[in-house]
Amino acid sequence: MNIKVNNIILSKEQSIPIINNPNISMIIAGAGSGKTLTIVGKIKYMIDNNLIKPYEICAITYTNKAVDSLKNKIKEATNLDIDVYTFHKLSLNIIKKSNMNYSIANEDLLEYIIDEFFYSKAFGNKLLLKYIYNIFNIYLFKTNYNYNKILKSDEYKSFKKTIISFINYMKANNSINKLINELNNNKYKKKLLIIYFIYLIYINELGATNKLDFDKMIEIATSYINNKKVKLPYKLLIVDEFQDTSLLRFNLIKAIVLNNNAKLCVVGDDYQSIYKFQGCDLSLFINFKNEFDNVKIYYLNETYRNSQELINIAGHFVMKNPNQIKKNLISNIHIDNPINIIKYKNIKNVLIDLIKTLPLDKEILILGRNNFDINKYISGYRLINNNLYIPNIKHNLKYMTIHSSKGLESDIVIILNLVNDMYGIPSKIKDDELLDILKNKDDYPYSEERRLFYVALTRTKSYVYLLVDKYNPSIFINEIKKIT
Repeated sequence: MNIKVNNIILSKEQSIPIINNPNISMIIAGAGSGKTLTIVGKIKYMIDNNLIKPYEICAITYTNKAVDSLKNKIKEATNLDIDVYTFHKLSLNIIKKSNMNYSIANEDLLEYIIDEFFYSKAFGNKLLLKYIYNIFNIYLFKTNYNYNKILKSDEYKSFKKTIISFINYMKANNSINKLINELNNNKYKKKLLIIYFIYLIYINELGATNKLDFDKMIEIATSYINNKKVKLPYKLLIVDEFQDTSLLRFNLIKAIVLNNNAKLCVVGDDYQSIYKFQGCDLSLFINFKNEFDNVKIYYLNETYRNSQELINIAGHFVMKNPNQIKKNLISNIHIDNPINIIKYKNIKNVLIDLIKTLPLDKEILILGRNNFDINKYISGYRLINNNLYIPNIKHNLKYMTIHSSKGLESDIVIILNLVNDMYGIPSKIKDDELLDILKNKDDYPYSEERRLFYVALTRTKSYVYLLVDKYNPSIFINEIKKIT
C-alpha cells in the first residue's frame, strides 16, 4: 500500500511502521531518512483510517522551533490542528488543569543562588569555608584576600559550571539519592557537600516563592497523571528526538501511556545524541526495548540527503563506538569525494578563499564547535545575526554551532576549527569526574564529540569542507583520512 504525504509517496521502509501500528514501537531513523515525514504519515494514516480521533493524538518534540515545524507539516497533510508540545509545555498544560497556584522560575535562578552561596552564605559556616579553601588548594593564610582571589579565578568559573551541570543532571534524572549516598566519599566529599547545600537552598527557594523550574513542572505533571488528578484524552503518543530524553521526561511518557492505555511510538537516532550536558541519558534510547513488553523496532536506513559515499565514511566513523546501535545506511545519491580536507598554514584567508571557489547558486552552512570559532576566520568581515557578509560575494552564508544545526541541512557545509586543542573538534575540555557519579559512563574516547562531528558531516546535501590546521590537525581528521 502506498502512503502519500503532501504529494510525496513514502517508501516501503517508511510505510511499514505506519501500517503495522503496534502498541509500543521504536523507529530508529538515520540522518536525512525522512523521519518527520514518517511521523506525519503515521498520524495521517491513523486518522484517515478511523483508527484514532485527532484529539487523541499527542506528539512531543524537543524545541519550540521543532514543535512549530511539526505542527505545520501535520496541518498541511491533514488540515487538522493536532496537539504538538515540548515536554515543558505539555507539563504546564497538565498543571493548568489542576487548581495549583504557581509561577515560573527564572532560568538563571540556579546560577544566581550559586553566586549568592559563595559570595555571602558560605561566610557563616566555618566548615564550608574550610572545604572551599581546600577545593581551591589554599591551606595557609586563609584570608579575605585569598577568598576574593578564588571568586575571580577561572577555577571558580569551572567549578560553578560543574555545579550547574551536576544539579541539572540530577534533577532531570531523579538522582538525588546518588548524591546523598556519596556524601561520605572521601575523594569527593568536600565538593559534594557544597553541591548538596546549594541544591537544598535552590529547592527551598522554589518552595518558598511558589515557583516551578522546568524539571519540577515535569515531575508534578507526572504525579498528577499517576495519581489520576488529571485525565488526558491521548491514545497515541509520538515522541520525536527520543535520543535526547532524560529519565524525568521518560517517566512522564510512561505515566501517560500506562494510565491511558495509550500506544507509544518513539523516534530518534542514537548517532545524533548530543545533549548529555542538558541531562539527556542515551541509555534510555539504547535500552528502550527493555522498558516495555513486545516492543517492535523499525529502522529507517535510507537517507535522502547524503550521498552513499558520505554516509559510508560518516557511518564508519561514528560506529567505531561499540555502544552505538549498528545500522546499514544506504542512499541512491552518489558523489565522488564528498568530504574535502582543506589544510591551511595561515587561518586568516582560508575560509574566504574557499567560499570564492564555490558555486554561487548553492546555500552554504558554516559550522563550528563554539560560537566564537568563526571570529578568527573573518577578520575584517561582518557577521550579523549569524549571517556572514563578504563584499562582492553573493552566496547565502550562515554560521552556527553544530549543536544549533541539528535537524537542518544545506547544499554545502564547511566545518571550522578541526584543530587538536582545548576548543577544537573534538573539544578537549573534560567534564569534572565528579559528574561520573550521576551519569551512565561511556568509556569510549570522545563519545559525544564523535556524535557531534557525525551530526556536522551529515548536514550536507552534497559536499563537506573540513578546515584543518596543517601543523596541528584534529585527531578526527586522521581517522577520516584512514576511512577514505
